Amino acid sequence: MAFSTYQSERLFLLGLDADGSLLGVERVVGAAMGLAVERDGLWVASRGQIWRFANIGPARVGGIDHDAVYSPRSGTITGPCDIHDILAGARLGERPFELLFANTLFNCVATIDRNANFVPVWKPPFISGLSPEDRCHLNGLCARDGRLTYVTCCAPSDAPGGWRRDGSAHGLLLDVASGESVAGDLCMPHSPRWRDDRVWLVNSGLGEFGFVIPGTGKFEPICACPGFARGLTLVGGFAIIGLSTLRASDALRRLPLAERLNARGLAPRCGLLVVDLATGSVAHWLTITGVVSELYDVAFIPGIRAPFTAGFSAALEDQARMLIPASTGFPLQPPHPKSAEPALPFRHEGIEA
Repeated sequence: MAFSTYQSERLFLLGLDADGSLLGVERVVGAAMGLAVERDGLWVASRGQIWRFANIGPARVGGIDHDAVYSPRSGTITGPCDIHDILAGARLGERPFELLFANTLFNCVATIDRNANFVPVWKPPFISGLSPEDRCHLNGLCARDGRLTYVTCCAPSDAPGGWRRDGSAHGLLLDVASGESVAGDLCMPHSPRWRDDRVWLVNSGLGEFGFVIPGTGKFEPICACPGFARGLTLVGGFAIIGLSTLRASDALRRLPLAERLNARGLAPRCGLLVVDLATGSVAHWLTITGVVSELYDVAFIPGIRAPFTAGFSAALEDQARMLIPASTGFPLQPPHPKSAEPALPFRHEGIEA
C-alpha cells in the first residue's frame, strides 16, 4: 500500500519482506496529497503538481527483492491549486478522463491539460464562479462504477475562505449529477469511497468513520478515530484510515474531535488505523512518530507485496534501470564493463594532458 504526507513532503510505500516483517520505503516527492492507483502505475498529487509513477517491474535493491518498482515517468504542473483527492481513469457522465482532481483552491473538480494549468469540469451549484479563494474546501472525490459520483466539501460557502468560519458542522456529501446534498451537517468530511451500496467516509472534525446510504441523508458512524482522519482505502472486509495529530496553533484544536480526545485522556495519533467493517472494531494500527505528524491519503496497491521507489533519484542502489517497449524491435544491451586500466595520456598538436 501507499500513503502520503504533505507536512513532511513524503510518499510512503508499505509492504512485507520475504520473512513477513514490515517493509517500508519513503521518499521526498514534494507536498504529497492525493493518491490514485492504476494497473501499471501510481499517481501522486501535491499542491501544484501531479506525478505519474510507472511500475517498471521487479528488482533487487539493497539485498531486498521487490516485486514492483515505481519510477517517475511524467509530471504536470498545475500551479497553486491545493490539490486534494485524485481519480485515475474515471468518467464524468460518459466522458472518460485520464485524471480528475479536487482543485480545492478554485472550488471545483478539474482535469489535467497539455497547455493549460487545468481544465475545470464540475463545480458545486452554490459556487458562483472560479476564484482562487478556497470558499467551500472541496476536498474528496468518490467514483461509483468508474464514474465520479460524489464529492465532499466542508461548507456550502461562496465567500472567500468561508468554510473556515462555517465548516465546523456544515460539511456536505454532494451528488455530482444533481448537485444536491446526499448528507449534510457533517464536520469537515474527507475521503468518500463507494462500496456495498453506500458511501464510506471520515467525519474528520468529530473523529468518526462511517457511511452514508444514499437516500437516507444520514451519516452512520461505526468507529471513533484517535486522530484527525484523512485518507481511506477499503481492502477486503477492512478499512485503512490515515490519522494525523492536531497542529498546536490551528483551528483544528477547537474542533469537537479535540474535546472528545481530551475527555478520554487521549492524545491525537499519527499513523494508520485498520477497522473491521462488519463490527467497527479496530483490528490493527500503525503509529508514526518523529518528523511525520500529518497524513493525507491512503491507497491499496493490489497484487503487490513489496513495492519500491527511488523517487526522483537518478538510479537504484544496485542498478540503473531504463525501460523501453519491447515492441520497438530495438535491442537493449548492457553497457560494456569499464576497464580498470588507467587511461592513456592525451596528446594533440604538442599539447599534453
